[in-house]
Amino acid sequence: MKENTLKDRAAVSLVWLAGERFGNLLSDFLISVFLARILGPSEFGLIAMVAVFIALLQPFTDAGLGSALLRKKEATPEDYNTVFWSNLGLSTAAYLIVFIGAPLVAQFYKEPLLTDIIRVLGISLVLNSLNVVQTIRLTKLLDFRTISLRSLVSNVLSGAIGLYLAYLGWSYWALVVRQLLNAIITNVLYWATRSWFPSLTFSTASFKDFFGFGSKLLLSSLLDTGFRNIYPLLIGKFYSASALGFYNRAANLRDIPQTLVAQVTGRVSYPVLIELQDDPPRLAQAYQRLMQLVSFAYFPLLMGLMGLSKSIVLVLLTDKWASVIPLLQGLTFVGLLYPIHTLNLNILTLKKRSDLFLILEVIKKALVVVSLLLTYRWGVMGLIYGQIAQSCLALVINAHYSKQFIGYGFVQQLRDILPNFCTALGMGLFMLWGSEQLHVFTWWSLLLWCFAGGASYLLLAAVFNRKNLLYLYEFSREKYHAMRMTNE
Repeated sequence: MKENTLKDRAAVSLVWLAGERFGNLLSDFLISVFLARILGPSEFGLIAMVAVFIALLQPFTDAGLGSALLRKKEATPEDYNTVFWSNLGLSTAAYLIVFIGAPLVAQFYKEPLLTDIIRVLGISLVLNSLNVVQTIRLTKLLDFRTISLRSLVSNVLSGAIGLYLAYLGWSYWALVVRQLLNAIITNVLYWATRSWFPSLTFSTASFKDFFGFGSKLLLSSLLDTGFRNIYPLLIGKFYSASALGFYNRAANLRDIPQTLVAQVTGRVSYPVLIELQDDPPRLAQAYQRLMQLVSFAYFPLLMGLMGLSKSIVLVLLTDKWASVIPLLQGLTFVGLLYPIHTLNLNILTLKKRSDLFLILEVIKKALVVVSLLLTYRWGVMGLIYGQIAQSCLALVINAHYSKQFIGYGFVQQLRDILPNFCTALGMGLFMLWGSEQLHVFTWWSLLLWCFAGGASYLLLAAVFNRKNLLYLYEFSREKYHAMRMTNE
């Protein structure tokens, strides 16, 4: 009964979180489209330059304490207070570094405008730390309804205001204000309800316990963040703000389906998988099902984006963004295995092996360095091809410990996801060929090709990949009934 209740709550949480992710992505997408029509690549490039350095300091604002708190089954009030005050202190120190180092960043890029931008945008480091504990508490309760509604409201309001400011001629400051307002509104919504409020207590024992686990995750996060942003860093440094703007816009379009699928499966499945962490056979079975389901739903989104890249860019962003097209096509293959990597790495977190997590990150980052040395001479597209090769090698590396801990390694995973990839690739190539042959790029043609792509994928799946199609149908029906029973 307890297991069924947990599954039912997870099903409802999945619906709410999927709704929130879809709502945020849809609003982000629409607002970004209109912003791109008003602003140009250079304005987006300036913000992307600053975002690199903000992202590098973001892991310090939490130091892995939040992940350690989420992992702890029976967290005490002292634990929550300790993490809150630690995050606040760490984020304040991070902002001081941002404020002092802003002129150096501007000098690095040779863009004097960046000094003021980074000092203002850096305030988000402190603002984002204020609701970490609130979110963790609700996540442990599987109360994604509250999280989803607050996130969606803050995103829509801040985006609408940012769009209005861009229309008034605020240029890149409209993008800065949008990000700050998002953090401010989120905090107002969390703290106004006072669902949790910190007390003036701090436990040194709790801090040492959390930091012992979180410090390794901090180092892993720093490595991941640093190397994930190394490409925007190099493009902004050695090319121009416009070149970075094109790359950033392509990456953002690629990230829409990536974020939707990866975050929904990661945030909802993790609390459920925690319950199975001491039962390796059932855990392996759960992971196999997740791999099949995620790849079946995610791969066609990426391959559809690849196939319609030209239509999407020319119709939505206009021809001033045409340089995004080849970058977007390449980046879809870079992001293809992202949720698969996430699921593999979650196994190390479940098994409390943050030391192995760190070792894997060091190995994979060494591959990034090798890739950069081999591909930099071929420009931005050369860098993208190197990222594709890295992602494929990372699957082999990440799956090694999945094999060791739950008996679900690279060969088994490849066998489960390869049919989904072949089906999705066939759909994507059909859309790419068809849209190029007709050479019509309008709103109506874009919608028509979306429907045609979806229909072709279902047809190909019914013929060549029926097993996973039936599994998705059964899974959806089961979760729908579970949600209805829970609501009743």
